[in-house]
Amino acid sequence: MKKACFIGLAFFIAVLLMACKSSPAATTAAGPITTPDWLNDFPPEDVLWGVGTARQTSASMSMTTAEARARVSIARQLDNKVQAMFTDYNLDAGNVGSQANASMQEDVSRQITNVNLSGARPIKRWQAPDGTWWFLVEYSKANAKNAVASILGNEEAAFAQFKAQQALDMLDKQLAKSEKPVVVSE
Repeated sequence: MKKACFIGLAFFIAVLLMACKSSPAATTAAGPITTPDWLNDFPPEDVLWGVGTARQTSASMSMTTAEARARVSIARQLDNKVQAMFTDYNLDAGNVGSQANASMQEDVSRQITNVNLSGARPIKRWQAPDGTWWFLVEYSKANAKNAVASILGNEEAAFAQFKAQQALDMLDKQLAKSEKPVVVSE
């Protein structure tokens, strides 16, 4: 009996050890898939971070593209205008005995970002074993507030100019209505 318990316990421990064994790391033809150690870090409270990656035919183009993508990531955090449209079309045709049904759905969206990121700077970069470049770009929230304020200021100024032009146009129309040619008789 003791022998059976000992064999059962040994079998249980062996199964437990096999279950606890870590799974092998994911790999590609170029080696293990890895990411930079800073990828899961959070930025300090006073900055925004953007992460960009790229793997192009040259290291130089990869670095330029990854840095640009990191800046786009920050820009999208600050100003992102989303335009979207969803269309749902359904048609039933025919008789009770023989009906045909046609259905079509369409989902279209576009995101537009337009922000000046003066002062955004790369703070870390890393090259993966497969040649992918990773860039971490930092942008201070003080600069971000100034950029957003300038966007709002530009929009307010444009709206004020638009309203002023509308008022001038209305004045011109009223003056045109009230002006009558003065007839001078001799």
